Amino acid sequence: MTESIHAISITDIVEHPRRPGRYLLTLSDERSFTLSVSLLADIGATRKGVALTPQVITKLEAEAGILRVMDRALASIGRARRTRRELEQRLRRTKPGVEPPAATVVSVALDRLTEAGILSDEQVARAEASSRLRRGDAPRRVAMILQQKGIARADAAEAVARAVSEDSIDEDAQCALVADKRMRSLQKLEPPVAKRRLIAFLMRRGYGASSIRLVLAKYFGSR
Repeated sequence: MTESIHAISITDIVEHPRRPGRYLLTLSDERSFTLSVSLLADIGATRKGVALTPQVITKLEAEAGILRVMDRALASIGRARRTRRELEQRLRRTKPGVEPPAATVVSVALDRLTEAGILSDEQVARAEASSRLRRGDAPRRVAMILQQKGIARADAAEAVARAVSEDSIDEDAQCALVADKRMRSLQKLEPPVAKRRLIAFLMRRGYGASSIRLVLAKYFGSR
């Protein structure tokens, strides 16, 4: 009789108003969890009045934490391309006074997104490489940026090589185009100053010495 009195049961199940596909489960002890309908079906928590064991409630609490992290990750991916490392870093950052999710929770959440095909470092590397090359960054710089985002060196090199091939990127020609745009803002400067600034700019974009020399010959001759 005592167990029946103190049993925790479901008092309400409603679809979450702001998270499609998620359901808000409220318990008789006033705790509430946002969960997937598939999980609720798996454990039989599909109607009011169902009593839940402590083990099930512990599982619900853990799953709710994982889903919160997954939803945050999805929102971040929706705003920009993110690698797994970038998401891990973002998900561990919280507002002052808010405890960050455990590393294991973040790992499980990202594993699930990877298994679902939503999170893919390979796809991010290919898309970023193509986009940055078209914007005028040199292959060397693009590869470095990909590595900073958490892409392995070999995978970054492969993504850049593939983008260079597919987009028919010619580094010398691209360096010349980037330099043409930059020189428009340097025309009023004295040639030595303009030359130094152009060199520094092109080096920051990742262009090598041979490509830069061709540009300098075009604008400054042998000076």
